Amino acid sequence: MTGEELALKFHKLKFEVELYKRSGKSFQDFFEQIMQLSDSSFLPVKPMGSEGDWKSDGYSVSSNTIYQCYAPEELTATRAAKKVKEDFQGAKERWKEKMRQWVFVWSSDKALPPQVVAAIVELKQTNPDIAIDDMDRADLWKIVQSLSTSDRESILGMAPNLNDAPNTSAIEIQVLMKHLGSRNFAPSDSAEFDLTAIVEKLKRNALSDAVTAFVRPAMPVANVVKEYVSSMPDPEFSEAIGADLAEKYNELTASTSDPDAIFGNLVEYVLGSHHLEPKFFWAAAGIVTHYFELCDIFEH
Repeated sequence: MTGEELALKFHKLKFEVELYKRSGKSFQDFFEQIMQLSDSSFLPVKPMGSEGDWKSDGYSVSSNTIYQCYAPEELTATRAAKKVKEDFQGAKERWKEKMRQWVFVWSSDKALPPQVVAAIVELKQTNPDIAIDDMDRADLWKIVQSLSTSDRESILGMAPNLNDAPNTSAIEIQVLMKHLGSRNFAPSDSAEFDLTAIVEKLKRNALSDAVTAFVRPAMPVANVVKEYVSSMPDPEFSEAIGADLAEKYNELTASTSDPDAIFGNLVEYVLGSHHLEPKFFWAAAGIVTHYFELCDIFEH
């Protein structure tokens, strides 16, 4: 795998993490960053006084396109359908002939509710002179994917170096596990875990190639993690870490069904304050992979 291929998979994982973390204005800011890198004529639109933002979160001068973002913490069907109609009508009245296309941008990992789909279809039927469409997370990723590596790094961070994985030592692992082990958890009832074939478990949990690309080189690091926790004088140390990650896993699964977003967020959680230090990435990936193997996180 080339460095560019690995960087693309890393940025796909980070992209899912960002979408999980962002809603409302934060998602809009993220969308603006992406569009400004992909479309030189894109202009963010900011609210101004009593006139607001003219029902637009961005405008492409070259295509006369109005973008309207919608990323609430929870996607409510009735509210979303109402917003689609109100935002479109408001933009149409304000922008007039300057709006030849209108795009509804949304970030949920679930499908659009039928009420929203019906609202968009109705707008298309009653406004044949305006191209009306929606942009979901897959469409947004296609735009990010088309960016140069340096542009992707400017919004999603620097990708780890595959050559650094074999050089990950117990020192980086110790730093991260000390952070995780600072919380108190009751040990589980089971003293031993049955290791599951990693490839089969990746498939069973519907984890993508982007995750697999990092789990494979992280396997040797996971072995270092296993040796490290085995050397600890406290036999409950590893169980406490596993319980910590299991709690975070349950928290994530309660709010998203995207397995890649869950895996990526677990790695970010383990990294903690070291998320901007590339040398710690493989240590975090190895720790998550170790407890993934032990079935403390994800399905067995």
